[in-house]
Amino acid sequence: MSAKPPAITVNPDAMPDADAVMLETTPMIGVGQTLHEPIDGFFEIVVLLVVGVSIGFIGTLIGAGGGFLVVPVLIIFYKFIPHYAVGTSMIIVFLNALSGTFAYVSQKRIDYEIGIKYSVVAIPGVIIGALFALNISINAFYAIFAMLLTVMAYILIFVNDFYLVRENVEDQPMRRTMRDAFGTTYVYSPDMAVGFSGSFIVGIISGLLGLGGGIIHVPFMNFIGMPLHVATATSHFIIVITSFFGLITFLGLGAINVDYAVVLGIGSILGAYYGARASIKTHSEMLKKIIAILLVLLSIKLFLNIT
Repeated sequence: MSAKPPAITVNPDAMPDADAVMLETTPMIGVGQTLHEPIDGFFEIVVLLVVGVSIGFIGTLIGAGGGFLVVPVLIIFYKFIPHYAVGTSMIIVFLNALSGTFAYVSQKRIDYEIGIKYSVVAIPGVIIGALFALNISINAFYAIFAMLLTVMAYILIFVNDFYLVRENVEDQPMRRTMRDAFGTTYVYSPDMAVGFSGSFIVGIISGLLGLGGGIIHVPFMNFIGMPLHVATATSHFIIVITSFFGLITFLGLGAINVDYAVVLGIGSILGAYYGARASIKTHSEMLKKIIAILLVLLSIKLFLNIT
């Protein structure tokens, strides 16, 4: 006769908690990986401040802001994972745009009506782009950003004036007149339809890549028929609004390093001030070629990071 199998007593309290099992088996963002290099000591703060000054100086010198440099610098030199770099960059973009907007308010070059209309369209795009940034693979992010830097380098060297305005748009609807604080009168008829659709796409790109500076908005506003000075001022006004919603989104996602953002932001504002003064005396064509080479080197480094 076979022995009776031993009784098994189950203690409910000893059973593993389902949530604990999920935590052990489900990968989480940031678990097992370094989100970024920490700021370690006064010397590194000074170095980071100098980096911020350089970014602000270079960005202002070519009229593009510093956002397009912040993200690759954070990824390459400070080991940020992409969405942390994008979120941190968004604060710096906001501070730069806010600083520039104060100056443009006094110059009376902001078209507030167009700025508000395009901002309303761009804000959803920024939020969508931020959510994409949180979920996009690291390799895809590197590839997209590297290609963008390469395109920017090409534009700086080979592209001069280009306008994306439909035929006969100047005879249509919205003819605007603006007189700035220096007595210059601007008369223009922006292509509003292209502007609305483009603003949404620009918003997505800004949220996805942590940009939002003039490198996107100034050319776009100029493309649709706005004078360059008005486009620059109005795009800064738009960026203040859109980047604010972007940084709020990234704060909600917990994807911003405030320490880096503050130090880089202060540095970039200082750099922007001196960059604006230096731009008056600098040979623009030679400068563009130097910046283009820098962008190509950054893009190559990003491509090499793809595994």
